[in-house]
Amino acid sequence: MMSFKEFTENVLEAIRAKAGDAFQIKKHDVIKNNNVKRTGIDAIKSGEDIGPCVYLDAFYREYESDRMRFGEIVDEVYRLILEQEETPDVDISGFRIWRTVQGDIYPKLINAEQNKELLEKIPHRIFMDLAVAYYAVARNHAQEDIGTILICNGHMEMWGQEEENLYQTAMINMRADGEADFTDINTIVEHIMGISLTKEDGNASRDTDMYVLTNCRKCFGAAEILDKKTLRMIADKVGDRFLVLPGSLHETIVLPPKDESEYERLAGMVREVNDTQIDIGERLSYHIYRYSRDEEALKIVA
Repeated sequence: MMSFKEFTENVLEAIRAKAGDAFQIKKHDVIKNNNVKRTGIDAIKSGEDIGPCVYLDAFYREYESDRMRFGEIVDEVYRLILEQEETPDVDISGFRIWRTVQGDIYPKLINAEQNKELLEKIPHRIFMDLAVAYYAVARNHAQEDIGTILICNGHMEMWGQEEENLYQTAMINMRADGEADFTDINTIVEHIMGISLTKEDGNASRDTDMYVLTNCRKCFGAAEILDKKTLRMIADKVGDRFLVLPGSLHETIVLPPKDESEYERLAGMVREVNDTQIDIGERLSYHIYRYSRDEEALKIVA
């Protein structure tokens, strides 16, 4: 049985033999959120900057368990390369120019402790136990959103920008897209289940003790807790000293003010949900936060 390193090298050699001069084939190691490391194959045509990438980690698990033979894996990897090559191209014509790309820059929150290695390579700022990172929305030539590009230190050098300007630009763009999406859990359940939460007397049962906060794009929406105006709006609706529980990179849970004796129980709930329901690459934090209107800030309380 080959090690993962041997497997990767052998797949690379086999794909190069299949591709001939059609692609430049090279290994691609990437650190994703929460130190999730993945290894893939980049296939780039001559004269182009980017191309298809196929990750090998899942294929190695198939090989280890004898669910796929090595030759089948090589055929499938190359098929995926060709399939991705036929999809609409990413439009990166303006990515090297700051004035062109700046309208597509947004903030996202990640766990600082779990991303120490990644943070060495990207512009960021610390926010409680989290870090503010930045991404650009990637679009095809039809200007349709097809993904995101994490902003790295090299991009900042290319653009001649500092992190402070990146932060201000990202926050402006987040708000320019629309106000935060702050919805009570009953409304979300009604929408998902297609039901109406009403009482038998016909009056709506709208009492709730839980809200979901995200952005209008539902992508990396946990970053909404960076916006002081949004936090003031929430305090007006649910009360000062409200609590924020991390949901994932894409949303947080807001609770009205609670007695401090409840904090440890809620933190335990966050730990259980993270460990059993949230994919490791999507986890945000194991802490809970409380908002203070007087300080206009969040702080860790458990």
